[in-house]
Amino acid sequence: MKIQVLSFVSFLCFISCKKSETPPNKFVGVWYDTEYIIPSKTILKINKDSSFDYQSAGCQWRVISKGKWKMVGDSIELNNTKSDTCYKMSPFVNCIPFETSKKKDILTIPNCNPKGDTYFLIFAKERFYIKNDSLVYKLKPSSNCPDTLKIIFAKTQKIRK
Repeated sequence: MKIQVLSFVSFLCFISCKKSETPPNKFVGVWYDTEYIIPSKTILKINKDSSFDYQSAGCQWRVISKGKWKMVGDSIELNNTKSDTCYKMSPFVNCIPFETSKKKDILTIPNCNPKGDTYFLIFAKERFYIKNDSLVYKLKPSSNCPDTLKIIFAKTQKIRK
């Protein structure tokens, strides 16, 4: 009888245990740009596997990037991985005046010859946080950008005029 009671109690304990599920990450998903600084379309895809993909395009230019993300407090931090294709590189945000920005091109592969107008965007500890239903970029003081610059993404695409 003791064995039956012990077996029954063990069975009840076993079936009452629930596997705790991790809550879905609020950053994971596809994010679309919301501002018109330059007419363009930008998509930032944050994947469950801690990777991200970035694509942006305008009239005659294209920007891509890919990398890894990690949580830092209540923010997400993006860092690009290296590209095995030859591209010119550009920082995610850099507000250097056009006249002073004429430097030698930085390339993804040293001494390569990039084809086309596609740039590889550098994400170096770029942080974003959620405000309401938007993904907001946290501007770095080293960017030389005015405090009025806002980079905001939303889960829905903006209406293009």
